[in-house]
Amino acid sequence: MTITEFHIVKKVRQRAIDGGDKIALKHKVGGDWQGISWKQFGQQMDAVSLALMAQGLSVQDKVGINSNNMPKWSMADLGSLQARLVTVPIYPTNTAEQSAYVIENADVKVLFVGEQEQYDAAVSIFDECPQLELIVAMSEDINLGEHSNVLSWDAFIEQGQQASAEKPELQQELDQRIEDANLDDLVTLIYTSGTTGQPKGVMLDYANFASQLKGHDERLSLGEDDVSLCFLPLSHVFERAWTMYVLYKGATNCYLIDTMQVREALGEVKPTVMCAVPRFYEKIFSAIHEKVSRASFVKKAMFTWAVNMGARMALCKQEGREPSLVLKKSHALADKLVLAKLRELLGGRIKMMPCGGAKLDETIGRFFHALGLNVKLGYGMTETTATVSCWDEPAFNPDSIGTSMPGAQVKIGENNEILVRGPMVMRGYYKLPEETAKTFDEHGFLKTGDAGHFDDNGNLFITDRIKELMKPRVVSILLLRLLKVL
Repeated sequence: MTITEFHIVKKVRQRAIDGGDKIALKHKVGGDWQGISWKQFGQQMDAVSLALMAQGLSVQDKVGINSNNMPKWSMADLGSLQARLVTVPIYPTNTAEQSAYVIENADVKVLFVGEQEQYDAAVSIFDECPQLELIVAMSEDINLGEHSNVLSWDAFIEQGQQASAEKPELQQELDQRIEDANLDDLVTLIYTSGTTGQPKGVMLDYANFASQLKGHDERLSLGEDDVSLCFLPLSHVFERAWTMYVLYKGATNCYLIDTMQVREALGEVKPTVMCAVPRFYEKIFSAIHEKVSRASFVKKAMFTWAVNMGARMALCKQEGREPSLVLKKSHALADKLVLAKLRELLGGRIKMMPCGGAKLDETIGRFFHALGLNVKLGYGMTETTATVSCWDEPAFNPDSIGTSMPGAQVKIGENNEILVRGPMVMRGYYKLPEETAKTFDEHGFLKTGDAGHFDDNGNLFITDRIKELMKPRVVSILLLRLLKVL
């Protein structure tokens, strides 16, 4: 397929039409995980689109989402995009002042908020944002108070349905917007910040996302039977782009609103794929080895032997070699006695785990591959719609961040800076033409701010950080909270 056939909204919409009662999304309600079918997801997308259009939003108007992960995050996102609007994620840990800057700078007209904390912050800054017309509270237990210009999710959806019933042309307009959708439309503004200055809105369009969908199809293996645990912040490009890919493939996305419950969620959801960052693996690695250090001599020896068998088997796979009969039998025993039990810490069904955000220690990377967990190292940034490089199957080198993604032109420039050009690279920074110009060289390559080099096999290595192009502080805060329980 050509890149024009990878329009994310049209792909997800078709999934909603074809998927029927198959589960598209899951979330925890009380103590149970509840499913939302593709049919229900599609209906909610349509309802959001119509409600936003009834609110008077025009093509490419901006809609904000300030929430922890939940199915309604994606409903608001895809429903907005389906109406050819632009979504602006806001980190749920932002202060009211930080949120106000993004809302004002991005010209957000409607703001979806997830929980009471985000709602209260939004109400407190409403008067500071003259272009903001409406706040929509997504969680049912939010106390709306006596404020005007706010609606609950249900009231918002009902308003759209009523408007559609009274004005049949509204549905016709939505159908026309969907038909007119093209790869030149903006998808999102994602605000990232360096060590100084105000956040910058990264403009990503449908061509950016289409190139990533196509490239991931060539690099990864994901299908309708896969299950992904969505626990990194959707406000960050890593989880957002991954969720887009999961939905595009028709897999099931499980939203974890409370990151303090990640350990329980792994056992309950039993994901086959999930995004994670190096700190996640470091914590698990440390916890396992701390427990082993307190075990008996026999158990320590068994653990060491089993991991060694796993490492030898992983090396055979990576090098394309057939393992000996002795190794096969030894590994089968090691897997039964030790390795399979360790994989159960992550639910027992993981087949692939994209990993990015920082360097993963070589020892830790090899350890997880020895367990039979395919940690797929990669490199990317908001300005490149996430992935620039990652490992192809079955290759793995824990010192490297993989080979360039299909379509990505990556080269090493002055001061060994990694430069990137290709269809996944952003359009620029919103309202900042001078900043945009400084971020590209004379040949149109994005200056990543990372120093690195290639080896003779085309494997990319990062050696240093030249400057801060993007370093979302709130992601670190969220991850620290998450990792306290691992």
